[in-house]
Amino acid sequence: MSDDIAFKIQLGIILPKLKDTVGDNLSSIIEELVSILSYGTLDGEDKVELAAVKEIIMKDIEIFLDSNILPALDAKLNPPEPEPEAAEESAEEGEGEGEAEEAAE
Repeated sequence: MSDDIAFKIQLGIILPKLKDTVGDNLSSIIEELVSILSYGTLDGEDKVELAAVKEIIMKDIEIFLDSNILPALDAKLNPPEPEPEAAEESAEEGEGEGEAEEAAE
């Protein structure tokens, strides 16, 4: 698949879902951040640059993904394998139950 097609799929699937699920909330967070920065800007100083705000937000999104979303998804997709000892004990317990049933008959 060409990179152009993959990018179009990404734009057609991921971006609409982000817009629907987090768009308003993220906008609100960014507006609050810009307001706070504006309050801390003195007269005569340069206004808050949205590029700097974007940089902060992008770092925060990356931290959020790395610390909250991706570890949970990784645990779901790649559950830890049971230790061999635990699997052997389960098999032995199952064999013992079968022997007890045979003895009861």
